[in-house]
Amino acid sequence: MKNGLAEIDSVMNLAEAMGNMDGDAELLQEIVGIFMQTGAEQLASLVDAIAAGDVRDVALKAHGMKGGASNFCARKFVAAALKLEMLAKGGTLDGAGELLGEMQASFAELEELTVLINWDEVAQSWSR
Repeated sequence: MKNGLAEIDSVMNLAEAMGNMDGDAELLQEIVGIFMQTGAEQLASLVDAIAAGDVRDVALKAHGMKGGASNFCARKFVAAALKLEMLAKGGTLDGAGELLGEMQASFAELEELTVLINWDEVAQSWSR
């Protein structure tokens, strides 16, 4: 599983996320699960907000998703969401589609990799 964990760490920093949760793997698993369950719908809502040209709504939605992903240190996703949030807060959506694409690609990576996490192993390695 070490290779799997290294691959996961390239998308989300499990060690840092566990630190943020005071070593509570169950809580981290729950937070990741909620984000993954709601993420596709939130991204679809973001697509709609961009299509509508609603900079305020785009900024709010990107900010919310950034916060959710930052809870488990999904750096690539957080970085793309932050760029989109800042773009929208600047009053424009020029380039929003590209940033949305980055968020979608990062979310797809998260979808693939979060199912590989052995939460028991994460909890055990943290408690050592």
